Amino acid sequence: MSATHDHPAPAAGASESARQHPPAHRSVPGDFNATLVTFAAMALYDHLDGEQRTRAVVPLGDDNRTHWNFLPESGRRGVPLRDMNDTQRYLAHRLIAQCLSVEGYAQVVQVMSLEHVLRELNAPVFGLAASHFRDPEGYFLTFFNQPQPDSDWGWRLVGHHLSLNFTVAGQDVMAATPLLLGSEPARLGPFRILGTEEDLGFAVLGQLDDDQRATATIHATPPPDFASRCVPVLGDEEWPDVHGVGRRDAPITDADREALKWVRNQPRGLSRARMGTSQKEAFDELTESFVLRLKPEQVGREMDRIRNAGQDDLHFVWAGSHRIDEPHYFRLEGPVTLVEFDNTEDNANHVHCVWRDPTNDFGVDILAQHRAAQHAGPASSSHDG
Repeated sequence: MSATHDHPAPAAGASESARQHPPAHRSVPGDFNATLVTFAAMALYDHLDGEQRTRAVVPLGDDNRTHWNFLPESGRRGVPLRDMNDTQRYLAHRLIAQCLSVEGYAQVVQVMSLEHVLRELNAPVFGLAASHFRDPEGYFLTFFNQPQPDSDWGWRLVGHHLSLNFTVAGQDVMAATPLLLGSEPARLGPFRILGTEEDLGFAVLGQLDDDQRATATIHATPPPDFASRCVPVLGDEEWPDVHGVGRRDAPITDADREALKWVRNQPRGLSRARMGTSQKEAFDELTESFVLRLKPEQVGREMDRIRNAGQDDLHFVWAGSHRIDEPHYFRLEGPVTLVEFDNTEDNANHVHCVWRDPTNDFGVDILAQHRAAQHAGPASSSHDG
């Protein structure tokens, strides 16, 4: 590992990691059908009792739908996994798995299971209180509208370091953002839930020449968390908070915040268009690693969406150290893409990673298309998601 900041040192075994964990699917377009997702949701809904249904179902247009904060908090809408019986929990996991690839589902389960480890790590400080907010079953599942075939509805699973937000428009279109995963600790021996994504980010950085790296690196200080924070709707520009989420240490300045801000339609960093062939291949693998959490048929649709919006307009942005053992941050930004990956807390051992779509978070675009098609009548009922 290089001793200087200016020459990136990928994680030990980063290239080996990329070889040992090849993408499960190479974005082959397929026909996605949301019916199986709807049936999985209906099965869970049918097994909830009356009181649970009241807690679980919220109107699709309710403001709570865009409250996707991933911190442990009280008063959440929905039914936590801990309040479900064995059958209900099984059906909840079937719903999760129906929306994700095997690899994506495994990451979700690992994130939740890591609460066991955090509870023990936090016990010396918080004592018994740690059991209340470090709970592997403290994840709340909410339906937005009752799930039914050919209808508009959504569902959310949210809790510490996890926020899944899926929106179904009719029968064959589903949106998957915002999608957030986190890991604390990020490294625990050989265990790294988000290690592949981190290694791929460093692999791209490592392939850049000095001029490209200088263009990609927008600031020497990383944001304490996402530049976009957990805002319900992305505005024209988003500035990172002064402090990390739930923290008050190591604040950044307003000058730092301005340097790190995300601006819609004004991408920062290094564009894919300015990369060479091998650099583009590494960058594309990084981009696809976030989409590959979805089912293969959905991956094809999402990657087509990214390509059709202008794949060469995607930009690679870096901030902070070029060493994996020091606080660092990177993001991918483009017309329909905002991915942020930060490892800035706990001596670069605490990761947050979010994938957002500036045009279609919570399915706003596909819902509008579906409703327009319904209004137009059968002759105009097709939509491409």
